[in-house]
Amino acid sequence: MERLRSVLAPAVRRGCTADFEQESLPVDEIPGWFAAVGSGSGGEERAPQFARAGREAYAEHTGGGRPWDLQDWLYRFAPDEDSRGWEWWDATVAGPSRVHVWVDSWGESFFGCQDLLWAAFTAGAVRVEGPTVQKAAVWSAERDSTG
Repeated sequence: MERLRSVLAPAVRRGCTADFEQESLPVDEIPGWFAAVGSGSGGEERAPQFARAGREAYAEHTGGGRPWDLQDWLYRFAPDEDSRGWEWWDATVAGPSRVHVWVDSWGESFFGCQDLLWAAFTAGAVRVEGPTVQKAAVWSAERDSTG
């Protein structure tokens, strides 16, 4: 959960502050392991085992989905980008080895989330279920119970 937050927090900040007209976005706040595991980075072998395993799990989960290029992934956070069908909300511990990732899909039951899956798997997720639509009250109750 902390690794996922460490990737999403600077990406969300970039979405609010970066000049998306530039050819590339700054990556100084992005964890090195996340930058290394993406396609085209040339550093895949330097990425930690959890990130390399996540890269493989992502490909398996998506039926052969290719690794994300870091810049392509970051550009998904552009304010005018409409291919990202979610907005970061929270993550909560739901059991000893289970985390619930909460996003706002603006009420849509089906939305583009390959970029979120990439972040979750490379942060260490072994398996991802969903997405499923839940009311905010479900998130609130879970957050209050783990406190």
